[in-house]
Amino acid sequence: MDDNDISDADNNRVTDKESDLDVRCGYGNCKPGWLQKLNQPKILLALLCIFTALQGFVVNGVNNVNTSTLERRFQLPSSRVGLISSAYDFVAAIVGIFASFYGSRYHKARWLSLAAVAFGAGSFTMALPHFTTGLYQSGDGISKTCTLSQNPEQCKDEGLQNYIYVLMFGQCLHGLGGAVLFTVGVGLIDDSVPATSSPLYLGIFYGCSLLGPGIGYIVGGNFLNIYVDFEQVDSGRMTTSDPRWVGAWWLGFLLSCGLFWIIAIPLSAFGAELPTSKSIRDNRVSLAYKDDGKSRAGSENGAISILEFPAALYRLLRNPTYICFTIGGAAEGIINSGMATFLPKFIQNQYNLAASSAAILTGLVVIPGAAGGNFVGGLVCKCMKLKVKGMARLSFVGCLLTVLFFTVLFLRCDKAELVGVDHHYINSSAEDVSLTTQCNSECNCTTLFYEPVCDSDGLRYFSACHAGCFNTVTSEKVFSNCSCVGVQPGKNISMVTTEACQSSCSLIYVFLPIVFVALFCNFLPATPSDSAILRCIHDGDRTFGIGVKKFIIRMAGTVPGPILFGSVTDLTCASWSEKCGEKTSCWLYNSEDLARNYFLLIVCCKFVSSVFFLLAHLFYVPSKPNVLHALKESGEQEYCKTEISQDGSTTDNNDVNTDVHCIMLNSNSMQTKL
Repeated sequence: MDDNDISDADNNRVTDKESDLDVRCGYGNCKPGWLQKLNQPKILLALLCIFTALQGFVVNGVNNVNTSTLERRFQLPSSRVGLISSAYDFVAAIVGIFASFYGSRYHKARWLSLAAVAFGAGSFTMALPHFTTGLYQSGDGISKTCTLSQNPEQCKDEGLQNYIYVLMFGQCLHGLGGAVLFTVGVGLIDDSVPATSSPLYLGIFYGCSLLGPGIGYIVGGNFLNIYVDFEQVDSGRMTTSDPRWVGAWWLGFLLSCGLFWIIAIPLSAFGAELPTSKSIRDNRVSLAYKDDGKSRAGSENGAISILEFPAALYRLLRNPTYICFTIGGAAEGIINSGMATFLPKFIQNQYNLAASSAAILTGLVVIPGAAGGNFVGGLVCKCMKLKVKGMARLSFVGCLLTVLFFTVLFLRCDKAELVGVDHHYINSSAEDVSLTTQCNSECNCTTLFYEPVCDSDGLRYFSACHAGCFNTVTSEKVFSNCSCVGVQPGKNISMVTTEACQSSCSLIYVFLPIVFVALFCNFLPATPSDSAILRCIHDGDRTFGIGVKKFIIRMAGTVPGPILFGSVTDLTCASWSEKCGEKTSCWLYNSEDLARNYFLLIVCCKFVSSVFFLLAHLFYVPSKPNVLHALKESGEQEYCKTEISQDGSTTDNNDVNTDVHCIMLNSNSMQTKL
């Protein structure tokens, strides 16, 4: 039996399998005709867009909005909070390999429905710590002034930091669903539409995945305006501008839980594939890397057996274009996941905003910026009919522009100098910079709660206790007889007040438009690079290829991203909250160091991604036998045949010789476009 006989036998098995696929829409035996009108790519895309928007809402929106709030509520440093975000990508990376492998062989819509159920369970799990912990302790029971007796600080371990494992488990459940959504979901979309429409469909899909975080920032930000224990106690005199404020971080998770379980219902109604999938698969143009199709054992719908797993993986890893795009995507993933987690916290620190205000403003920037970049990237690919090389060039340009506009990170509002951190106390040397000094050494002050006060010179103190104040004048807002504060001229009294620390800065309105452009450029390569990967691997390896790509991007990009950004954030901490001598969360950051660390990390990642996008452009060589198909899709075949007809070669549009002549005349120009 020769190779052609083997190929024919494989094709017959594929045809028989496809004929057995149930493509009708419905539940069990209830599949009425009127319901089949909804069994089309646009309806599938709409449902998956809602699904991916919900995924972004909870994983990259609500979760990221709560970064500083979770630090405060559970006494965690930024590097540990980064683990919560990383847990999602770690599980999604591991499960994604198997989801892409087995998801291509079984009922894809059913996989997606189960993924929505897993997302709902994860959201419910992440809300649980609110109901299993005691009331939030804001420090109202601790004296705010200097006292010679020991403060009643509780040193017993409340176990709050251990709740990070519950939050991480919830993210792991999210990761199970995300692994299916972004492998099987993307593959199902690509299988259901023509190759020329796939970039636009994927652009809309990924754009909606970024609309979700934007909505999550806004909704979650508004939830943070509600006191964390509002259903049990009143917030008292605390307002959202108080550094000790903790908002209702858990409400967003409960909301998303119900929405995920609702979207699972219509997704489960779809058949194994859409009715359009087979015809699209039969007519699809292959732009696979020229050596990628050798000894291919998989079927055209991506179903490969477990014995073919090593061969399929080998085909992907020996495709240099695929590898370069994937490594570039991993570098992009570090920035995307890190900035998504810590951008609200960055804005909060640099512009002296409450967590809720920073979250809402971040959402207003993320929605049009990131989603617009994804959509425009796909639209440019479609309108300009970009092939793999063109997509690589577009991705490279996006990287360069991103670095240029992210210089806006150095823009910040000035803050009053913090005595003991940025400035020395009176009667102390310039080298003696510490929160505890001679004038307050007997006051038994604590850094567990940050309650800043300022003097008439604009200097800021960690608390009235750290200012050495013994007396409260009015409603715990004005304090007097402060041993660490200079006497006010003509009053013969030393005073501090909480109101003097309030300052306004309008630079945030300069920052937001520029960071919008930066985010737009940052996400511009997302759709082109994903589309290029789909085009440069064989049809039978697409779903598996998506899973391998996601695995590499997550393990090398989005998993370490939040941890890296959290670590460089902790390095800039100027004042830690301490309990019983141990550091918990950070109260204050050095604004200049924070901006520098973020920018340098972004530059390093963009350098790596831009280099590998260029290498993808250089390494890509299309399969020459598929040039005719590319001409058909580009609409140039008929023009070519007209030229041949004028030369007297042939006028038969169906003549094979015409096609051969057409390829010979246009191969050079098509190689340039590809």
